[in-house]
Amino acid sequence: MILVDIYEPQQVENLVAQSIPVSRQSLNTKGFADYLFFAVDGHRVQVERKQIDEILSDMDGTEEQLRRELQSGVEETILLYEGTFEPIAGLKMATQSWRKAKEGRVMVPGHKYNISYSGVQAWFSQLDKAGITIIHTCDYVGTAMTLVALYNNSQKQEHTTLRRYIKDRIYPEPYNPYIQTLMGIKGGGMGEEKAKALIGRYGTPWYIFNQSEEDLAETLVGKDKPKKLGILSAKKLLRAVGKGG
Repeated sequence: MILVDIYEPQQVENLVAQSIPVSRQSLNTKGFADYLFFAVDGHRVQVERKQIDEILSDMDGTEEQLRRELQSGVEETILLYEGTFEPIAGLKMATQSWRKAKEGRVMVPGHKYNISYSGVQAWFSQLDKAGITIIHTCDYVGTAMTLVALYNNSQKQEHTTLRRYIKDRIYPEPYNPYIQTLMGIKGGGMGEEKAKALIGRYGTPWYIFNQSEEDLAETLVGKDKPKKLGILSAKKLLRAVGKGG
């Protein structure tokens, strides 16, 4: 499942939903980017979607927003921008944006900015060094296709060897209050072992409650001989918090 911020375009959600389940949530107000999902190894991926004009008109504001999103603790952050830009010939400090026309497939010129092309590229490089991946698309259709590709790629077990490039997650201690929260849900059926397993995988109750029954059911419970949580336990928990069917 991909979580989508409530202010993101409906067109993007509709296209993504043709391939992957989506759920609208208030992500930005909680310090997260516009899209959020889990990879197969449990690490979280957030994607901030911007149009190129938003970036060029307020690079400082964009950087401040990305800084806040990095502080959310999500392990992988991506900046995806729609449209493109190029230097204006003969001018050292001027860049022009381009975006896909509403009708047809051609790119049309947008606004001119007193920002050097090389300066923007250097800024992208600094973001990359800070751990933010930069991805470019032409329009919302390309964005939707890219989100689906990113999600599907993150679910491939053979790619977990790339885990070494992502900072280690901090797993909860046995008496983490989140564990006690799960155990205290009336009718949730959460013993300490199940609660530890779910918090260890998803981090917080909020993330747990926004997963599908099938995803929760795959959670491994126990250390010596781990077994899956199971669909019945997953359904019981989600029903107890008003999320199940």
